Amino acid sequence: MLLLFSPSLWAQSKYNYALAHDYSLTIHGGSNLHDWTETVGKSDGIGAVYWNDNGSFDLNGLKLIIEANSITSTEGSVMNDKTYKALKTGKYPAITFMLTSPVKSVQSDGKKYQVEASGTLTIAGVTKPVVLHATVTADTHGKITFEGSQPIKMSDFGIDPPTALFGMLKVTNDITVQFKTSFHTYNN
Repeated sequence: MLLLFSPSLWAQSKYNYALAHDYSLTIHGGSNLHDWTETVGKSDGIGAVYWNDNGSFDLNGLKLIIEANSITSTEGSVMNDKTYKALKTGKYPAITFMLTSPVKSVQSDGKKYQVEASGTLTIAGVTKPVVLHATVTADTHGKITFEGSQPIKMSDFGIDPPTALFGMLKVTNDITVQFKTSFHTYNN
């Protein structure tokens, strides 16, 4: 997947980072009958990191793109189809998170640190501001890992929660996205 960014955003970075293949993105939700889980199959991302003289880093840019039609459910193809319809994947094939404010002075000593990342989340063509609360672990100039979960209301993004079995099964409006994403340098 080709990612395009404004040159001014990335000009200030010393290192560019790419999403590692060992990411985990899952969506947890419920219905009036049972809970369900969906897994993201394809995602891509890029980040801009500036390393400070004291060994900490500033995350100056981050974009994560999820291929909406790569989301699969534990409930099978019927739920997959309902998910793709609800997300309007024919018209909006990607779900994106874009960092809008730098995350400053994160230590890179291998310990876990709590950060808040302000950005925008775009789902089904609707963009909303979000603040992600994540745990960050990093080694100097190495892998940077973000872990956390984000509650989302489908209706905030213009999504009608799916129904099935002639309306007898109703999906709840509240879902939680659980993420573990790692980024590594790709050009020094």
